[in-house]
Order: sequence, then structure tokens, then C-alpha cells
Amino acid sequence: MVVLWIVPSDEDSAKLKTIMPIHSATSTGSETRSYPKFHPHITLAAPPSSSTLTLEQLREAISNSLSANLQVSFKSVNTGNHFFRSVYISIEPTPALVSLHTQIHNTLNLEPRTPLFPHLSLCYITDEDDAKKEERQRWKNQLEASSRIRYIGSPRNGIELNCCGDGAVDDWITGFTAYEIWFVDCVGPVESWSVLDKVRL
Repeated sequence: MVVLWIVPSDEDSAKLKTIMPIHSATSTGSETRSYPKFHPHITLAAPPSSSTLTLEQLREAISNSLSANLQVSFKSVNTGNHFFRSVYISIEPTPALVSLHTQIHNTLNLEPRTPLFPHLSLCYITDEDDAKKEERQRWKNQLEASSRIRYIGSPRNGIELNCCGDGAVDDWITGFTAYEIWFVDCVGPVESWSVLDKVRL
């Protein structure tokens, strides 16, 4: 199954990855399937496994829908009730993001299969681990306790994330500019997923 991802630049991806491994203090053991490593991304489209769409067709649909300077703004950090939406950044659904999402699905004649679009997952935690220890809420609590998140505005209308490395100065970000669209083969375990192609925005 080839899935389309919106991906940050290498620099912004590296910043987000400083937050994603904070689970270490609440790890549930070496046998767990929780906390696989994955690249930060927003899922743009996920054709069903039965789809016969080719990589070339997916590329063509993207090339006809691309918009330069696609801005991504962080709205909140939430916990979910699904492995792939365990703890995630809710993204502001700007007209540009919503339009791209709609155009891609219309072009490919697909029903959207992207729950809570747009969002960017920070970790994947199994239902079993969550049921045992409320691990998803614990992960979010640790993010807050480690001074990695602060809210913007009154009332709250956004967040900043502190993406500094260990011992480094604070590096607060409120979002990023989308850099590429990735075509990812998402069959099998998360860490076996492979990038088939990339399109620069």
C-alpha cells in the first residue's frame, strides 16, 4: 500500500525528532511493539490495499495539485484511541492544506481515509500498552513536564514546541513549511516501511 506523506525539511524533521523519543523514561519494556521509529509526516492520502493505482498515477495527481510555500501550523497536542494516532500534533486545517487534500482525492477518485486530517503523529503506542498503563496520556504528560510545549494566545489558539537537543539552548517552533511529498510503502511493521519516491514542493 503506497501512502502519500507531507514531510518537513531535513532540518525541521531533525527538530521534531528531538521530541519523538521522549518515551524512554516511561518505556514499557523491550517486548512491546510501541514506540517504533518513523519519520515525522502528515498523511495526505492513503489508498486502500485493494487499490490498483500505480506510482506514476500518484505522482501525476500530485504534480497537478502542488502549491508552493505550504505552511503547517501547530494547533494542539492530543492523545488518540488508535495506534497510528496515539499522541499527535493537531495541525491547523488551512485552506491550502484542505484544498490539496481535496484535489488529490478528487483526482484519484478516492474516498478520504485520513482520520483527523491534518495531524502529525509523535509516537505510536499499542492499545495493550495504553490499557495497562495509560501510556498515551503518560507520554503527553511527560512532554508537558519536560517543558517541551507551551500554549500561545488567550484563549489558547496554538502551541510552540521546544525542539532543543540535550543541553542545547531552547529552540521553539510553531510549525514548518512543507518540503516534500513522499510516496511510502506502508506494508508490514512500521520500521520496515520504505520510501519509494519524493516530490519537492
